[in-house]
Amino acid sequence: MKGIPVYKEINDVHKITGSPLISANPLFHCFNMADVNSIATSLPPYRCDFFTLALSFGSKKFSITINDTEFNNLERYLICVAPGQISNYRKDGDWSGFCTFFKSEFIQYKSEMNFLNDYPFFNIQETNLFPVDEDQFESMSLNYRQILMEQQNGAPYSTDIIRSAFQAILWQVRRIYEGINTKKKMEKANLVMASQFQYLVNRNFIGKTLVEDYAEMLNITPNHLSQTIKIATGKTAKSIITQRRLEEAKYLLRHTSNEIAEISYHLSFSEPTHFNKFFKKESNCTPVQFRQNYK
Repeated sequence: MKGIPVYKEINDVHKITGSPLISANPLFHCFNMADVNSIATSLPPYRCDFFTLALSFGSKKFSITINDTEFNNLERYLICVAPGQISNYRKDGDWSGFCTFFKSEFIQYKSEMNFLNDYPFFNIQETNLFPVDEDQFESMSLNYRQILMEQQNGAPYSTDIIRSAFQAILWQVRRIYEGINTKKKMEKANLVMASQFQYLVNRNFIGKTLVEDYAEMLNITPNHLSQTIKIATGKTAKSIITQRRLEEAKYLLRHTSNEIAEISYHLSFSEPTHFNKFFKKESNCTPVQFRQNYK
């Protein structure tokens, strides 16, 4: 079944955008956004199998869409995109700022789930863009400039210095995130559990649709999982699973020409009629109506 393209490697994205850049490190690449102002002015919806962290400043006539939410004229903003999120961009002017593509292995995490425990602003269920003030901007810019210098020189211990400087940026972003996030007073254990659950949902929602499935993966009871998720997010665990399936259905209806039956089977519905009932219940319209309205 034709789907939304997923780019697994950093250089795949550089190639598809027409960028002249090539990353020597398959796990990490930092670049000045001004160096790629000659690339394609727009890119259709796509997914990456790695993280994106960008510090945009002075970028006018630039819009980015993440999970179907569009953001425009992102001057002095942090942009966080997680693996699996759908993105596309359009620019009529020039970019300005720094951008980093990276995999969690570069920061020496054993798994993405462990990484998300420390850096929840990359949660796929959220669209995280944060305004930064002048002091925050200057502090992170210093770290970015050091990374670019070490990346260019390739001197002894450059990788370790780059990793340390980027780690500092990530902690700065977490401080900003916690400073503006309404959930900051919640117990850390609940937030960790919610992050793990949402990570697992994103990875397994097509084949696993029951709360019991995820409780088993987390080695807890379904009731414990449901209560924890409700406290941490204000949503039920079942509704998060449902929402993820619905989002995927909408992405495929918008961005592919797949038949309704193909989409229903892909999302593990036993019959297209079951998919139609599910979609109408959650969206107040049928899949066909949704696709026609979008067009």
